[in-house]
Amino acid sequence: ESVAAVVPFDVVKLYHLNQLSNEDCWLVFANHAFPLSEDSENRGTLEKIGKEIVKKCNGLPLAAQSLGGMLRRKHAIRDWNNVLQSDIWELPESQCKIIPALRISYSHLPPHLKRCFVYCSLYPKDY
Repeated sequence: ESVAAVVPFDVVKLYHLNQLSNEDCWLVFANHAFPLSEDSENRGTLEKIGKEIVKKCNGLPLAAQSLGGMLRRKHAIRDWNNVLQSDIWELPESQCKIIPALRISYSHLPPHLKRCFVYCSLYPKDY
């Protein structure tokens, strides 16, 4: 709503989007986390952990997509549990204005990609 408030209402109609159901959010997550051609021995356990992670995404498709894509390359149960049990999920909104799932995916980026984000953050807003 804050973005749409900047644009005159005669130009843009405001649409209220609901959060995804847990089932639909799971489909987004699973589509990104589990490649079609791959079937690992841990898949059942990873799916169980993934469904718990999806509950923490609060129906936000961007969060599910980001975490699913990040976990796609990780096949160890320990890695998935680290995401599920991360302290970032519990940070109050006043401390973390970023969706926790996106903050977690950032913290798991390789150092060279983190540098790219930092570099881009140097530019002023709307630059």
